[in-house]
Amino acid sequence: MPTRSLMWPMGPSHSEESGRRGLSSRHFLKLIEDGGEIGFWSSDMAGDHIRASVGLYRILGLDPSVEVTFSLIREMVHPGDRAAQADLLTLLRAGHAVKREFRIIRPDRTQRWISSRAEVLLGADDRPSRAIGVVQDVTERHEARRSVEQEQDRCRALIEATAAVVWYASPDGAVLEMPQWLELTGQSQEEVQRTGWLGAVHPEDRPRTEAAWRTAVSHASPYNTDYRILCADGIYRWFNSRGVPILNRDGSVREWTGVCLAIPGRRRFEDVPPDLSPSPVPPASLDLTPAQIRGARGIVGWSCAELAARASLSVSTVRRLEEEVVTVRPRRDSVAALRRALEEAGAEFTWEPTGLPGVRPTSR
Repeated sequence: MPTRSLMWPMGPSHSEESGRRGLSSRHFLKLIEDGGEIGFWSSDMAGDHIRASVGLYRILGLDPSVEVTFSLIREMVHPGDRAAQADLLTLLRAGHAVKREFRIIRPDRTQRWISSRAEVLLGADDRPSRAIGVVQDVTERHEARRSVEQEQDRCRALIEATAAVVWYASPDGAVLEMPQWLELTGQSQEEVQRTGWLGAVHPEDRPRTEAAWRTAVSHASPYNTDYRILCADGIYRWFNSRGVPILNRDGSVREWTGVCLAIPGRRRFEDVPPDLSPSPVPPASLDLTPAQIRGARGIVGWSCAELAARASLSVSTVRRLEEEVVTVRPRRDSVAALRRALEEAGAEFTWEPTGLPGVRPTSR
């Protein structure tokens, strides 16, 4: 709200106490400006001229001999922010306080982020007469935030590239967050609460998995175990789950964080029974179906691009091999290269005696 006060802190103090001690508001102003990358200004609302402090000249990168005006500041605003800040002077002249953050480009072509706050002072006629403001250079804060966002983007990209499931748990082991798990298993947020996530673990692996987790939580020690997860498509797949406690300064556990990574083809903790399922057939005897290729790629946890790189094929070739309806029959050597790459990674192609195709993780 506008204020009736006409006192401007940049001018010398008229206090008798300050005068006797040889102090003025300028001393305090200089102390504040030097310590915080801060500048002050004031202006008559009827004109364009701005009375700027030394600190404001420093933030703007201007020589003190330069006359500061609203027009000059408007030109210094970054082109990407200029439209959003076009109403600043209009708002001030209408008596509104303003608080904004935007970029400026200084005369030396360096870019800075500034935070600007302004108040309007009323004249004797109760109309906006002057404006006063404070400007702070907040570039470091924006750079720090940008750095954090960049790290988050990198972490997110790494998770997507590795098809990983990231999870967080409370000090007592209760689930806090595991969004990728919900997508992987089809469980709801309510279903995974506390130890509900164990419902997606294979029944044979569940007691061992729960015991390993309880032991890690009770001893605040790293957690590392393998188990099968019932995925949303109805197929059990092997994952390695590992996590560590995040500690407070006093050594207590603040939270747990961890990751689940697909480990296609492995059978840790599992006795392999006699193989009564359909056997693989030689590479040259039958073509792979698109469903087999997609299923095998899901088992090994590869993207189309990763499979193409491993098989020395183009991404378009892999996608064409995965299409149900194709107009061009794929080359035998392309199919063989693709099959070889998937089998080496842990996928095994099978055909029922009736000729029905299938795919499974390798049992060795």
